[in-house]
This record gives sequence, C-alpha cells and structure tokens, in this order.
Amino acid sequence: MKYKGKNDESLTQEDKKILSSASKLAGILSQIITESYDWLMLSVPYVHEDFNAPFFIKCLDELKDKGDSKETARYVAEIYLKMLEKITPDFDKKHIRSIIEFLYNSGAQENANKICNIYGSRGNELLRDIYEKHAKST
Repeated sequence: MKYKGKNDESLTQEDKKILSSASKLAGILSQIITESYDWLMLSVPYVHEDFNAPFFIKCLDELKDKGDSKETARYVAEIYLKMLEKITPDFDKKHIRSIIEFLYNSGAQENANKICNIYGSRGNELLRDIYEKHAKST
C-alpha cells in the first residue's frame, strides 16, 4: 500500500484527504478482520479531513456487533484510540456512547477506560457517566 509506513510529515494534504476518504470503505465491511484493521489504522488518523469522522464512527458502531466480540472489541478500541491521537470526536454522541458501552461489555475495559480518560482530560464530559458506572462495577 502506497501510504504504509509514512508519517504525517511525508504526507501531502491531498494524501490525507485520500486516506480520509478511504475510511468510508468501512461502510461496506461485513466485519473487522486483520486486513481491514490494517487499512483502517492507516486512514483513521485522517477521518477529520473532509468531515468524515461522524460517518466513520457510525460505521464503527455498526461493525462492533459483527464477528467475535472480544476480537472485534480489541480492533474497535485500537482504531478509536488511534483516532484520538488527532481528534476528539463528539458527534454523533449516540454512536460514540454505544461503542464505549460495547467495549466495556466485551472485555475491553482497559481501553474503554483509556478512551474515557482521554475525553475527560480534554474537557469533554460525554463519557463520564459510562465511565463512572463501569468503575463502580469493577
């Protein structure tokens, strides 16, 4: 793949837009497997280019229910954490909250906590109640 192994500095703005657009392919996946995970990890840092993040998060929310839940939870959490390296999405709240609940309920508590803590550290209280609910139950 043309973009594999490239860093931010070596990508043009056009490259970033192409990678952002590639994230839309998540909408046709039947589930996340190793191959699709790899290209999602390449494109997810750029989903905010051309305002693709809300659509991508919706697709991720739909994909969370497909395949082995533990494996899918690992993939979804790692993809979400990669996205958080660049942006803190807060739209569509329903899908974001659904993803985090799924992570907690599928054995990915550590990564769910990381995601909630990142939101909180950036002054976004969107996930606070979910975090507190699950912190009490452990």
